[in-house]
Amino acid sequence: MIIHPKNKNFLKQFIELPIQIYRDDPNWVSPLVGGDISNFNPSRGPNSYISNQLFLAVSDSRPVGRIALFVDKLYNKIHKEKTAFFGFFECENNPDTALELLCAVEDSARKMGFSKLIGPVDYSTNYQAGLLVQGFSRPTVMTPYNKDYYQALIEGAGYAKVMDLYSYIFTKDTPIPDRARRIQDIIRKKRPSLSVISLSKIPASKKAAILAKIYNQAFSDLWGFVPMTNGEFSHLVKNLSRLSHTDLNYVALNNRNPVGILLTVPDIYSGKEIPAQYISGNVNKLEEKLTKLRLTVLGVIPEFRGKGIETLMGLQALEDSLNKGFETVEFSVILENNIAMNNLINREFGLPIDKIFRVYEKQL
Repeated sequence: MIIHPKNKNFLKQFIELPIQIYRDDPNWVSPLVGGDISNFNPSRGPNSYISNQLFLAVSDSRPVGRIALFVDKLYNKIHKEKTAFFGFFECENNPDTALELLCAVEDSARKMGFSKLIGPVDYSTNYQAGLLVQGFSRPTVMTPYNKDYYQALIEGAGYAKVMDLYSYIFTKDTPIPDRARRIQDIIRKKRPSLSVISLSKIPASKKAAILAKIYNQAFSDLWGFVPMTNGEFSHLVKNLSRLSHTDLNYVALNNRNPVGILLTVPDIYSGKEIPAQYISGNVNKLEEKLTKLRLTVLGVIPEFRGKGIETLMGLQALEDSLNKGFETVEFSVILENNIAMNNLINREFGLPIDKIFRVYEKQL
């Protein structure tokens, strides 16, 4: 039976279901997003343009599965589509339950006039997206983790792959190739107008606007793009500042004009446990020294691509993070059709794909 968890008791069951699903899984980490009632009230967050519906599968009064339906108004406006998204999918290993959940969101999306469903996507494509289909190890902060049987459940319900996303791992023992060093030296000599500075050197009042402007220009031609608002970046900068982590985020300049960004987050999941105060948003600093970093965004505006800026920022981030004691840097997540970025990582650094996250779609 499918119910809509509207009151606090049902919503509590929806939120706590993963604890039951993953109780014997040593790799699972309680996620930062999706573990609080406020996470499912978009009007209270920076992404108020997204609406949602929640569905809970119950058997003999016991929750056995869940799913959320998301409507991203910006996505449909930009792509001129009638697409809805499903996310926060969790389910016991029962194809009938999975089918019931997916049919519930399909029926609801169809009634609202949508012709396609894409997922798993939590909120929008700017947030956590994809189903883990390769590399079932402990997740990095804000990347998907799920049971390996989820792939069969979703594909068995008639969903087909629309896009894969990759992650790569760079460790302190990974050598930085001579070619990358040479490119760095050539850029500095031939393009003295280019420079890379830490986000911490940007005035606080300008940080969010600069990040939003560059991000929205750099990624506008990629699959699933939805512009991020100044409010969303203000929220990000606030969290980074709380963690004292703005110095390992970068802006590339051409004659003082921003042309690229590189953003990282410390991997909270790599600690012994996730600080409760981080989840509640009250943390002022990290009490535990973390050794893993996640590189989340690396983008350059179109007219400055192919000039080596990506390599310049990437090397700066790697050198600075290693100097600060980080032992591992994960590049994630990167669209499989982002040829330039995948080539940069494969060719310049020789890194193999570590994990694959798959996004599915179904015509309604």
